[in-house]
Amino acid sequence: MEENKPNKHAKALSKIGASKGGKARASVLTPEQRKEIAVNAVRTRWAKTKGIPIAEVGQQVTNSPGENQSHLILKNDSPISLFQGELELGGVKFFCHVLDDGKRVIAQREVVRALTGKVAGNLKAYIGTSNIREYINIEKIENETIIFRIPGTQYEAIGYEATLLIEICDAYLKARESVELTPTQQLLAKQAEIIVRACAKIGIIALIDEATGFQKVRAQNALRLKIQAFISEDLQEWVRMFPEDFFIQLARLENVHYSPRNRPIRWGKYVLAFVYAAVDKDVAKELKKRIPNPQHGRNLHQLLKEYGKEKVIAQIYQVLGIMKTCRDMDEFKQKFDYIFKEAPLQSEFFDLVDTTNSN
Repeated sequence: MEENKPNKHAKALSKIGASKGGKARASVLTPEQRKEIAVNAVRTRWAKTKGIPIAEVGQQVTNSPGENQSHLILKNDSPISLFQGELELGGVKFFCHVLDDGKRVIAQREVVRALTGKVAGNLKAYIGTSNIREYINIEKIENETIIFRIPGTQYEAIGYEATLLIEICDAYLKARESVELTPTQQLLAKQAEIIVRACAKIGIIALIDEATGFQKVRAQNALRLKIQAFISEDLQEWVRMFPEDFFIQLARLENVHYSPRNRPIRWGKYVLAFVYAAVDKDVAKELKKRIPNPQHGRNLHQLLKEYGKEKVIAQIYQVLGIMKTCRDMDEFKQKFDYIFKEAPLQSEFFDLVDTTNSN
């Protein structure tokens, strides 16, 4: 019986990991958001005790009548932080993200932390003063705000591409040369100089990596990590992923009779091109490599982890919505191409599927 007791060292390590994860999560949330998370956590525990079903993604959660009304909307269409880490520049540590669309992002509160060493969400207070805004385009910054999700949280974070931090630092350095800064701004300019110098050192390493070809090794490692985030090593239990309406719409667009037991081979190619490859081309290739001939019980989606399933399901229903607005396949392909900004039937994906069962 002794071996069944929880290992105290394992529990200690678990607490450390949870603490770090909690700090990363809290760093991108406003006080109001943190409060609402706590309220919803209590409500969730209460609901489980009372047997009340918890809302799913996309539903609205409201309090019972008579309580103060608050709500929570979970969205599927925002980019997701695929990789998260802590960066140290100028003696200050702050969290950063790589999104599933490849963008390197720093949350707004973390940009302020990098400059000031303090966690705050009002970036405009540091770049909107009259003696600084002359050297930076605030309107451009506001237009390039990125809303993204962090797995494990129920809220969307506000952030910017990482290069914005350098632009802000550059603005402070230019202002220091041309106008009189307040004592506080002088400290910010000093920190800006430290950050720029640190990034210059990192930049020369990146240039050497490119010149020597080492960046390809780094890219391969990034691909491996991405595949690990999407794909499981083992087949998951088979469940229906594609709604029947998806294939009914395909039949309507092609003006052919629909039979659930006899789907054309080309529909498997459509599924790979319009759904899996549209979510991520590298993931689509890896899925097809692992299961060359999908069939019931051995299907592409059975290799997906929860993160991958979420992305694929969102894509399925987005494609289904486009289908329903089109009269034929040619119109659908044109709309798909326009919305996703790329040719949908590239031969590298269209030639991958050779089976009639893509569900």
